[in-house]
Amino acid sequence: MAGKLWGGRFEQGQEAALLSFLSSENAKLDCELAAYDIEGSIAHVTMLAKQKILQKDEAKAILSALFAIKANEAAGKFQIDPKLEDVHTNVEAAVTKITEHGKKMHTARSRNDQVCLDMRLYMRDAINALSDDILALQRSLAALSKNDCIFPTYTHTQVAQPASLSFWAHCHYHALERDLSRLNDLYSRVNQNPLGSGAVAGTTWQIDRAYVTCLLGFSSPTENPMDTVSSRGEMEVAFLSALYLAMSHCSRIAEDIILLSNKRLCILPDEYSTGSSMMPQKKNPDPLELARGKCSRMLGLYVHAASLLKGVPSGYNLDSQESKYALLHGVKTAHETFAILSKMLPHLKFDKKGIALELEEGYACATELADLISKNGVPFRKSHEITGGIVKDCISKKKFLSSLSAKEISSFSGVEIGAKELAEAVSIDKVARFSALYKLPAESIYAAALAKRKKSLGDASKLLEKEAKSV
Repeated sequence: MAGKLWGGRFEQGQEAALLSFLSSENAKLDCELAAYDIEGSIAHVTMLAKQKILQKDEAKAILSALFAIKANEAAGKFQIDPKLEDVHTNVEAAVTKITEHGKKMHTARSRNDQVCLDMRLYMRDAINALSDDILALQRSLAALSKNDCIFPTYTHTQVAQPASLSFWAHCHYHALERDLSRLNDLYSRVNQNPLGSGAVAGTTWQIDRAYVTCLLGFSSPTENPMDTVSSRGEMEVAFLSALYLAMSHCSRIAEDIILLSNKRLCILPDEYSTGSSMMPQKKNPDPLELARGKCSRMLGLYVHAASLLKGVPSGYNLDSQESKYALLHGVKTAHETFAILSKMLPHLKFDKKGIALELEEGYACATELADLISKNGVPFRKSHEITGGIVKDCISKKKFLSSLSAKEISSFSGVEIGAKELAEAVSIDKVARFSALYKLPAESIYAAALAKRKKSLGDASKLLEKEAKSV
């Protein structure tokens, strides 16, 4: 059974249809994991040499081959052969073509802990890259908010209260801050070294897991081999869950802009809009609509991965291979969505006169008027009723709240209302108030944590290269 790592057990070769079903799609996905598999193999072989499980000349030959393959992979010259099932077998086969000692590089590990390692290495980088994307999206919100202006808020898609553009941006900034928090927490769970767990019950070889942990920049090794192998897919599900919530926040941003553009209160930039092949007047918010659609895709990928965890026994099961598909596609989907929103947001423009009319026609200052009446001694439930009557009267007379005099309001409410305090209450321009209360942070609190994570990985990479080249 040439090319297979497990062929010794079998007398007959497998049908081509079976091998294609098992490996063709997986091999394509593995192209994204090749660099991580090579990195993990370099760390593993370096440890085998340190422990004298491999002789120095054997380890040296293997490491030399791995570094050559690493260079080829970086140059886009390393190809995954689906006939060899997966990236692990492809890397080992490539090493063995260079040196026969390659047959020893798999000592003390299984493809089960190896794929867990590759996925964790991939997830660490993906978490950092997507955190960068979310930080960029926050900066775009901050840039947009510099053109602060009056802004409508809605409940039940009906005009609610006047606010400011910076207040809206502040709202979405903090939703994204929670997304960064979830990714930060997930990183700490992902950042544990599974290598050394073997197929399911560890290994009898005297390996040094702490050394490999250090070389690969992990915080610690995982504790129980069976749990480590059984939990494949669990981190992927947690990652997709975090990404779904982040995508739902993007979908909400997109929907807000679509709603406002439909009301002609927000002017979409030409650079990020499309038209109709039939209707010449159209300017469509296609990227925003697709952002909503991709949120649905992310939910599907999450459910796909989450359902794999149910009803499987402890140990490794090939069902978990499906989680790779879900995660890799989820990461790409999130990256594309975050990126397009980051580029689009700073180019949005708002029709201040149109927003003012929207707020006036929606009687957006009614709550503040009810509060003002209540502050002058009327119980709020009564002032709410009085203000409702005032609004009803204004609607019948086609008047706005801002057109009413202090005398008229005093007559309606039965208490003396001052002209100055009334003018402040029924003014739709609340920008100064909201700007004072809701300032966007200069930078996310998670920016420093991200920089620290990146530095740690960079330091580990240098250490790995130094230790491997010293063999």
